[in-house]
Amino acid sequence: MNYLYILSEDESDDVFYKGCVEKITGEHFELIPRRIRKGGGISKVRKHIPLLLRDINFSGSVENTFFLIALDNDRSPTHPNHEIQEFVYKLPKKEQVKKCRYCEIENLAKQILGTDRNSWPISGAIAVPVQMIESWFLLICDSKKYENEKNLPIFAKQKSEIAKRYYAPNKPSKQLKDLCTDERKNFK
Repeated sequence: MNYLYILSEDESDDVFYKGCVEKITGEHFELIPRRIRKGGGISKVRKHIPLLLRDINFSGSVENTFFLIALDNDRSPTHPNHEIQEFVYKLPKKEQVKKCRYCEIENLAKQILGTDRNSWPISGAIAVPVQMIESWFLLICDSKKYENEKNLPIFAKQKSEIAKRYYAPNKPSKQLKDLCTDERKNFK
């Protein structure tokens, strides 16, 4: 039996990432039963990353056990091209100072588990979908339509204040969650 720790923004994301891991590896995984958070969101994931990594480090080497830590990119600089961000100047100041989330997670893992990934007690992966997990969902549904990253919007919802300000004076087009809602209708 294979076991998998997942730390993501919510339970729906856990299910999605478990499916991705199983599809990629061709193996079945049992999620390790632990609720280190209620609800979700980026702040709770960030708070619990060190706890999960310390638990992994404390447990020592365990066969057939893996971990995955995931955070949506949410307009942060993308890894590995941290300096290239064409649209950042139109974002609020708070959004302009974001750091690379992949590096944030990787650096914390290296601090707690060590710099040599081969010596970590269990193998792990970091997932940072650009811009959000909904981007991956759209790519799965219609890869041709969304294969060019520029065809994917950068906000969650068309009606969000940040999207309205970003696209002003024009009305924003449908954003990631809006498009996912449309795609779900096609499955019915």
